Amino acid sequence: MYSKNINDVYKELNTSEKGLTINEVNKRLNIYDKNIIKEKKKENIFLRFLKQFKDIMIIILLVVALLLYIYGVLYSHEYTDTIVILVVVFINAITGFIQEEKANSVIDGLKKYEASTSKVKRNGKIDIADTSTLVPGDIIFLEAGDMVPADSRIITCENLKVDESPLTGESIPVIKTNETLNNNLIIQDQKNMIFLSSNITNGKCMAVVINTGMNTEIGKIASSLNKISNIETPLQIKIKEISKNLTIIVFIIMIFIFILALFNHYSFLEIIMLCSSLAVAAIPEGLPAVITISLSIGISNLAKKKTIVKQMQAVETLGSVDIICSDKTGTITQNKMTVKEEVIYDKEMLNYICALCNEGLIINNEYKGDPTETSLYGYLYKNNIDALKVRKENKRIIDAPFDSERKLSTTINKIGDKTYLLCKGSIDNLLNKCTYINNNKITNKDINDIKDSEKKLASKALRVLGFAYKEINDIPQNSTEVINEENNLNFAGLLGMIDPPRDTVIKSVEMCKNAGIRPIMITGDSLDTASAIAKEIGIIDNDNEGILGNALDNYTDEELEQIVKNYSVYARVNPEHKERIVKAWQKNGKVVAMTGDGVNDAPAIKDAHVGVGMGITGTDVTKSAADIVLMDDSFSTIIIAVEEGRRIYNNIRNNIVYSLSSNFAEIFTIIIGLLSGNTILLPIYILFIDLVTDSVPSICLAFEKSEKNIMSQKPRGLNKSLFTPFIKSCFISSAIVETLFVCLTYFISLKLYNNEIAMSLALLSMVVQEIIYSISCRNLKELVFKQGLFSNKAMNIGLAIILLIELLVFMTPLGKIISVESIKPSLVLIVFLINSSSFIIYELLKPLLKKVFKD
Repeated sequence: MYSKNINDVYKELNTSEKGLTINEVNKRLNIYDKNIIKEKKKENIFLRFLKQFKDIMIIILLVVALLLYIYGVLYSHEYTDTIVILVVVFINAITGFIQEEKANSVIDGLKKYEASTSKVKRNGKIDIADTSTLVPGDIIFLEAGDMVPADSRIITCENLKVDESPLTGESIPVIKTNETLNNNLIIQDQKNMIFLSSNITNGKCMAVVINTGMNTEIGKIASSLNKISNIETPLQIKIKEISKNLTIIVFIIMIFIFILALFNHYSFLEIIMLCSSLAVAAIPEGLPAVITISLSIGISNLAKKKTIVKQMQAVETLGSVDIICSDKTGTITQNKMTVKEEVIYDKEMLNYICALCNEGLIINNEYKGDPTETSLYGYLYKNNIDALKVRKENKRIIDAPFDSERKLSTTINKIGDKTYLLCKGSIDNLLNKCTYINNNKITNKDINDIKDSEKKLASKALRVLGFAYKEINDIPQNSTEVINEENNLNFAGLLGMIDPPRDTVIKSVEMCKNAGIRPIMITGDSLDTASAIAKEIGIIDNDNEGILGNALDNYTDEELEQIVKNYSVYARVNPEHKERIVKAWQKNGKVVAMTGDGVNDAPAIKDAHVGVGMGITGTDVTKSAADIVLMDDSFSTIIIAVEEGRRIYNNIRNNIVYSLSSNFAEIFTIIIGLLSGNTILLPIYILFIDLVTDSVPSICLAFEKSEKNIMSQKPRGLNKSLFTPFIKSCFISSAIVETLFVCLTYFISLKLYNNEIAMSLALLSMVVQEIIYSISCRNLKELVFKQGLFSNKAMNIGLAIILLIELLVFMTPLGKIISVESIKPSLVLIVFLINSSSFIIYELLKPLLKKVFKD
């Protein structure tokens, strides 16, 4: 509608300046529906809970629990194993369910943008109507302070400025017009349109409603947010990989055991017990809980660093990112216009103009209003001038506000005993009004020098304002007379301003690049400004690496997958462009983080692997769609979060190696027992190891500090398997060492004592092995002494607790609960000391495995 004249708009909408009749409004409500943002119907809460049980490992555990229950009913009358497995499964399900429910309110924030009432003309009369009843064709009236109730075309306007930051993300209010515009303009350039969610900051207008409800730009964003995102996080992919591999291993081993047991004439119930034992041994029951705890610790650490995590797995995903797509305004920059350069001809008068010809407010030493206006107050403050004092001492008499035609704003002020006209605005327009400079006649050379200065500042993407004045004798009586006095002015100087980068962002961009992460700037601002900032902070080296959003429309999605590799700055983009950029990088197999603060950022934030919202300037919608919210809006905080994500991933990986080492040692031990005709480990022993002995050290591993070179490593990406040759070598070699110590302990004890004592000592041997290997697992590649043997305080406390538990189990009657015989202290000490020697083996294996196997 922005490319049509207003009469054509009336004709298309079948309306007029008199507005619609009430009857017509009711008819159109039936066609277009209410002017509200609709939410997607939520899935039944019970079904959402059931989804927590769809993991293949959980299903296997439930089958095992059923088999053990049947075995208990028919044979043993013991149900401890079944109860323990079910408790573990349900704890994991409840934890996952609660976490998902916390991030289930994406659309709710959009309600904030629905104004309750609007001034509308119906039946030829202006009245107040419920905003939800607005329909296309309604004539509405808005003024400063109003929220725009629907997407509308401006009919008439007066000094109209609109804050579109909730929609576009750009903080500078847009000057609007009622003029007909050209075709194919992005939202930011549709100067004769106003959009739902925007706020009128200055002036007033009459407009005709074009789109309402879900057909507005905000409504379209809501529709895209309602779509289910199928992007899997790296952690989800890795957990699926573990589940798949373990399931295959379980079935292969169970088939092998089943056949072997048949050959050895085992009864059906004995085969069930054997298979159940192996299934319990192969599945790391405590791993999901340990991963959750590791992520929770990360969330707690990040909260102390001004980062709020809403989606738990996003913490780890941040450590995997290859691409960070960042908004410019407020994230990379300070979101505060600042005067950077000056060309002064009359310093005293320029200062007066900055203070007096200014519509910004000063409230409790804070500057409020248009960013350009408030930047002039900041300029004066740096020059040790109290703008508020100047304004109080030199009262304004009358003014002529800025308008888009003359591109000037002017005030008449009393300064001392003289009256001055003070003017600022566009250099070209201002020079046309100037006759003097430094109280001398302005020459062509002066004009050329001023224009050269303007070009120099503009080439640095600075916004340039000119300043001029004159002394007057007769005071104008209205704005028209003020405008008529805009002549024979004395040029005072020009100032160049920009929203500068944050102080820490240059170092953060450098850290990004060292870490193999590509930072990308996506902004609604101009390409010149975006490229200038990007070059200053190191995102790009030359202007060829920047592109306008509308240029992306020339490429198909397939072509864009290659095109995005050439650019690191995208300017004048709309929500669709942002989504396409994110998806193009994802198609290239990259893990993408997307930051933003405006409603227009929400779809791309939701589609990214990690969505990052802004806590200060961010809209409720964006914060709802985001996985992570930065409370200081700083790009540098993202890098801190990336480092934390990498630390978490390393610790989870160490935990997986620790858990699988234990599981494979249990499997090997059961198989050796089967081949030798002995029961070395009971199912309850395995559950005790997995859920008690292993759980405390696993939790403590989550507290391990970052490796020194963690931010100089390349991102691991989506496609890199968790089970690298190095990782496989770690848990298989350690499992073999554990199995050897456990079996030697069992068979030697079997010769010296009865089978019950031998089994108990075998369990003790495996418990000691788990404790020892947890210390070694703190760093898979370096000797633990380099990490600091006692540097993990949580591990020190955790191992003290677990040793106390083990002493109670093996040396008191408490052990009977899990069928463990009480053992003499001297025997416990001997077994502990012999098994502790494995620590030397684990440490000596590290440099060998690191050298031989690729990670």
